Amino acid sequence: SVPVMASRMSVRRAVQLGMLHGRSLNVTEKGSRALRSHPAMSVQKRHMAATVVVEKPDTQIIFPRENPTAGWSYDLNWSLCGSGVVPQGKSFRNLKASELQKAGGSLGKEAPKVVPWSSALEQEVTAYLGSASVTRYVQDSALGALLANEVHARIVTDSAATALQFKTWLSTTKLVPVSSFKESITVLAAVGLTTKGAFISYDPKTKTVLIGGTSVLDQLVDFFPQATAEAFVSKGALPLWGSLVGDTLFASSGFESGATIKYGCSYSSAGFCRLFMGSISGGEAKDEYKAFPNSIPVPKSVVLFANEATGTIPAASKLSAAQAAYYYVGAAAPAGLSSFAAAAKIVADLGSKSQIYLINRGAFSSADAASKAAKDVVGKSGSASGLLGLEAISVDGAKPAPANDVAEKAAKALVASVEGRIKGLTAVLSAGPKLPQSAAK
Repeated sequence: SVPVMASRMSVRRAVQLGMLHGRSLNVTEKGSRALRSHPAMSVQKRHMAATVVVEKPDTQIIFPRENPTAGWSYDLNWSLCGSGVVPQGKSFRNLKASELQKAGGSLGKEAPKVVPWSSALEQEVTAYLGSASVTRYVQDSALGALLANEVHARIVTDSAATALQFKTWLSTTKLVPVSSFKESITVLAAVGLTTKGAFISYDPKTKTVLIGGTSVLDQLVDFFPQATAEAFVSKGALPLWGSLVGDTLFASSGFESGATIKYGCSYSSAGFCRLFMGSISGGEAKDEYKAFPNSIPVPKSVVLFANEATGTIPAASKLSAAQAAYYYVGAAAPAGLSSFAAAAKIVADLGSKSQIYLINRGAFSSADAASKAAKDVVGKSGSASGLLGLEAISVDGAKPAPANDVAEKAAKALVASVEGRIKGLTAVLSAGPKLPQSAAK
């Protein structure tokens, strides 16, 4: 029991202390008797003409004791508030695979429909996941199998089976106290929220993905690049979203067939690694933890992709390291990236170890022709041509070169864009096109 003087503020303070330490409090209010017994009141007591004693029964206020293994963790609850979910009831973090299997639950199999983000949708998902009727499973994981190359991802879901899918698919990360974990992307997966059917939505401002009514996670791959690009580069790592086929990395979707590693890799001065520990298809995650080492050799070739509609950038090109950095910044960087100078330096470093090619999808008659050319271009050479002076490689399915005035306008826009993004990075800027005087004006 905690004796408290006749003051509401004192009672509240005792309650706060009880909340802080997770204790059960017996709070006793004894009116002026408590005042007379307090040493600080001894002087005032001599001047009192009369004393009135009011006895009140003890008031018991119960607070749950903290027990993370039972789902009660103050630190986790505060952390979840930072992720957009104000939790009531139980929440578990990074349970073992066996524990998630024991918790059970079913997987929603409906492919989600991409819907626009709205504050109303966000509130519906976060209110559902925070409700007392829901048990939350929090999976704090990473994208990137090397510590130097990873960015953090947090998943909050009402489904133990879905949490297990994420645990299998994403990379594990160094275990840190929950208060120290800072995610670069948040996924709120409300599998049991079925009022709107299966949906997925993304907010670029908060880097948050909402999923409802399903456990099919394949489409997350479409949102990861823009959500995490800046976080990767700020760590000195370059994410290359795509597939590793043999010793060639295709930095795009559509090359999963025959791939040894799907969805992407990450490169930094610390090494080259895969982004995921597993693969996923139709909502089913496959454990590939032991299939490949965390650190893998830098590929001999990397194929980047642009989508410059005029065809001023050739359909297929072989690039030097500096040219690779230049055209990555100007035409191949993912949405969401703003640290272009830092990214250019990493690309140039990668280009010193791998041969980099560029496929411009906008210069092809069809998407299939561009994909076929990407596979055929590796190991080939070309000759410098066109307004940009790139080493263009002859491939099937390329559209005719644009008219001179169209090419000059596009080239001028490209130069202005790159110069604005990497001011002062002379080594890369010098690899850009040398425009004739008429085009430079």
